[in-house]
Amino acid sequence: MKTTKLTLALLGLLVLAFSNLHAKKREIPFIYLNQNQILYITVIDNIYHDDGFGSGNFADRYYDIEETLVKVLRETEFPMGYKIVRFGARVPENQPELQLYITKWGGNGLGEIEVRMNAALKARSQGRTRNKLGFFYERGGAYPMISQSQTTAKYNEVLSKALMDLMSRLNDHFNVDFDDSNLGDNSRSSSLSSPFQAE
Repeated sequence: MKTTKLTLALLGLLVLAFSNLHAKKREIPFIYLNQNQILYITVIDNIYHDDGFGSGNFADRYYDIEETLVKVLRETEFPMGYKIVRFGARVPENQPELQLYITKWGGNGLGEIEVRMNAALKARSQGRTRNKLGFFYERGGAYPMISQSQTTAKYNEVLSKALMDLMSRLNDHFNVDFDDSNLGDNSRSSSLSSPFQAE
């Protein structure tokens, strides 16, 4: 009888301690992007795509991802400098990082092309803070088998749609100063909304 009471008391203490630890969970601060910084965009993928003609020629899709990403950043007039890098590249600790986890970019078995990716914004300057931006899914277009250039264009079109959704979500992370006298002025520093070139 005493062991049962002792066991119940210990279990009660463990549940109480666990609930206190859960309640004290650290709140993750919201990351605001500073237009004077460089956003490092890290592409994390393992996408190698057959050329579609059965030749076994597998192409590294990173360069298509990079090209499409630059196009979307220009179309959306992205307001800060950026540098697109592969997973494993060193990102300076004082610069924010956008991580793109592209898990699928190919045919879905229904004759369509689909993209599935997750995105997260990291700021090491805030102690390894990470804001999840969400899951992005897009599909479209019949899989064209006419030529390699048309196939690539169709893949890039579907990826562009998913990246546009990402850019609208990323917009929430810019801190707008409504007292700024230049608000609404289109004059930007030449280093903004352009790729950053390492010296």
